[in-house]
Amino acid sequence: MGINVLKYNRLAFIAILGCVILPGCAAFRDTSQTEAYNRFAIRAAQAQLWNEAIFRWKQVINVDPDDAKAHNNLGVAYEAAGNIDEAIAAYQRAAELDPGNKYYRLNYRRCRIHLRRSGLDDEDAPQPDEELPTTEQ
Repeated sequence: MGINVLKYNRLAFIAILGCVILPGCAAFRDTSQTEAYNRFAIRAAQAQLWNEAIFRWKQVINVDPDDAKAHNNLGVAYEAAGNIDEAIAAYQRAAELDPGNKYYRLNYRRCRIHLRRSGLDDEDAPQPDEELPTTEQ
């Protein structure tokens, strides 16, 4: 009977080890995949291929929806492509994900101010300061 308990303990140990190792491997693949998409998007943006950059940063966000940098970069690409509403939404999401990052907040505010000054924004739209949470330094 002692042998069966030892056998089951080994199986339990292997099962637990598998549960610990396999998710780690999956996370590594996702990280390398998002890094590859991000590098490609950066090259596309440098070549001013904004639709390609948008596509690649969307792929990064599909893999990691909480990647604030990808949302901000997507906002830059949308803005360069002239899609201001999408740029504002991407900047806003980046600022929500990383409220301590002043560049994300500044991009969001700058884009909103530009839209408001161009007359394309609704007068009833909330002001940028009202939409973003304040951060403590």
